[in-house]
Amino acid sequence: MLEFSDRLPQCSRCRGDLIMSGVAPENDEHGRPIHLELCPLCDAGDVNRPAAGLFVQFFADRGGHNDSRIEEGGHLMVEWIKEGMAAHGVRYLEMPRDPF
Repeated sequence: MLEFSDRLPQCSRCRGDLIMSGVAPENDEHGRPIHLELCPLCDAGDVNRPAAGLFVQFFADRGGHNDSRIEEGGHLMVEWIKEGMAAHGVRYLEMPRDPF
């Protein structure tokens, strides 16, 4: 579920402005929520976070304002969530789709 807000918290790493902030669909190994942050300063070009970097570039290219790029944006968001969850030891398992 997505919720929109006019105000996002500051990045916990650099205190800069975030593009997106959210809570992962699973908790970490200690039962705490996994908070996800997409920061243009911290995530752009970070080789340890390639999905986050691609998602930052999507927004930098104004992909979020282009209806023809909705599918691309959705894919990048899922990859960013999976990457953020993995950093906390949680693996996202895709279920096979029922062909019928």
